[in-house]
Amino acid sequence: MSAEVPVSLPKWFRTTVATEDAAPRGVFSLLVFLGVSRAISMILAYWYFAVLIQDWIVNDTLSSQTPLLGMLICLTGAWLLQRVRAHQTEQAKATLLLTLEKRLIAQFSCQQHALIRQQSAYYWQTLWLQHLPAIADWHYEYRVQQSIAAVVPILVLAVIGWMNPVIGAGLLVALPVVPLFMIVVGKGAAHLHQRHFLAFERLGGMFVDRLKALPMLASFVAYDRQKALLNRASEQLNNATMRVVTVAFLSNTVLDFFATLCVALVAVFIGFTLLGEIQVGPEIDLLTGLWILLTVPLLLSEMKALGQIYHQKALAQSAAEALGELVSEPHDCLASRPAGSFGGEHFADFSLASPKLTASMLSISKGDWVRLEGASGAGKTLLLEALAGQRDASHRLNCQYVYLSQQVALLPGTLRENLCLDDHYADERLWKVLSQVQLSPWAKQLENQLDTPFGEHPPLSGGEAQRLAIARLLLRDADVWLLDEPTAHLPQEQHVAIIELLRVCCSSKTVIWASHKTLPECWFDKVWLIENAEVQQR
Repeated sequence: MSAEVPVSLPKWFRTTVATEDAAPRGVFSLLVFLGVSRAISMILAYWYFAVLIQDWIVNDTLSSQTPLLGMLICLTGAWLLQRVRAHQTEQAKATLLLTLEKRLIAQFSCQQHALIRQQSAYYWQTLWLQHLPAIADWHYEYRVQQSIAAVVPILVLAVIGWMNPVIGAGLLVALPVVPLFMIVVGKGAAHLHQRHFLAFERLGGMFVDRLKALPMLASFVAYDRQKALLNRASEQLNNATMRVVTVAFLSNTVLDFFATLCVALVAVFIGFTLLGEIQVGPEIDLLTGLWILLTVPLLLSEMKALGQIYHQKALAQSAAEALGELVSEPHDCLASRPAGSFGGEHFADFSLASPKLTASMLSISKGDWVRLEGASGAGKTLLLEALAGQRDASHRLNCQYVYLSQQVALLPGTLRENLCLDDHYADERLWKVLSQVQLSPWAKQLENQLDTPFGEHPPLSGGEAQRLAIARLLLRDADVWLLDEPTAHLPQEQHVAIIELLRVCCSSKTVIWASHKTLPECWFDKVWLIENAEVQQR
């Protein structure tokens, strides 16, 4: 899979992900409104608190109940607004995540083998468990906080500048330093996050591959060598993790330093003004000075909150690069197939854009057996995937088909579930196809027969797994069979047995068969040869 790097993360989200069902603008605007409203409630609460202190210390009187009641109402309102915002955020993230998962499932269903075989199982697991949540976190946490961090400081600056232009002007000069350092440090963090994800993916993929190859490692006594490789990969991941943590710590430290410095300067200015040592700008009394001193941290707190989740942008950038168009709104699935019977196809000027594959003429009639030839990597699998509708090509088979590949996907469920694959068939039909592929004696010896769970280690040899896959195909009863080197990983004896079985099972079908191994030439009516990205019919 080759996903293009988005020019802009917001632009990628807007053009690829954002729809009313996935990320309604009303929800985003509501979250921003709740965040700004909470800040306004805190500003009013600080004002009422300053009034209380002014009456108590300066006027030497007990304040009326109005400021106290107003402060309590504002603080309660701020707490409620924060709770509502947190609840709405979780709901919105869950909705977006569910939509992205459905779209990714739709892409898997559409492109199937053409998509999944391009990456390891660990890659797709990471995509599902980390990248999709990263997009939801970025949109409803980082982007919302980004908007709040833009609105609240302007609002606070406007109020402070109206009450004391000198302090407002000083804050206006000092404030841009904070986002400037956030951007500088953030860009470095984004690069480190990408390297960290790459190291994490490599280690995970390497570990999964070694687990699958344990029998081979035992045969070649290669445990120590592979352990050293895993240790080196683990050390690289540890180093990458520490670099990310270091930059994140640096980001928070920089933000805290400038926020503390800014508040300290304002406090010094207000203190010396109240003492009469400085007389610049409007007169400052205890009420105004205390309120400004309480409000200035609020001005910076929204930026600090943005800085604390700035890493979400880097994670989302990596996720966008990995996801590309996979989470775009589903369109008509390429692999959806009509239920009509196959009557033959004639493809003139067949073309597949990426990877490039062309043919001036491809024709196949009902009942034909076509041998697909070509060097390894020439494009045999690409052509089969294109004909199956799993790739966006100029032509595709306009009928029901079944696809048998080199490696059989076995589920940890029961034998019945592995045969039915979410469809429903009577037991008589299941036993019939098992008998056709010569697996019924094996199935009858299982503890629970059709309801025997396979678990993580299915009790089948390579040849038996291929027979089970052929049984799946027989259940679907399609007119066209696409065979993509189904015996590539089997020894010669099993290869001969499986091809003979296939010859019997699909003798009345239309077959396109790609294989590097020897097949009887008398079986085939036509040969399609792939050379230099071109398919030639013989």
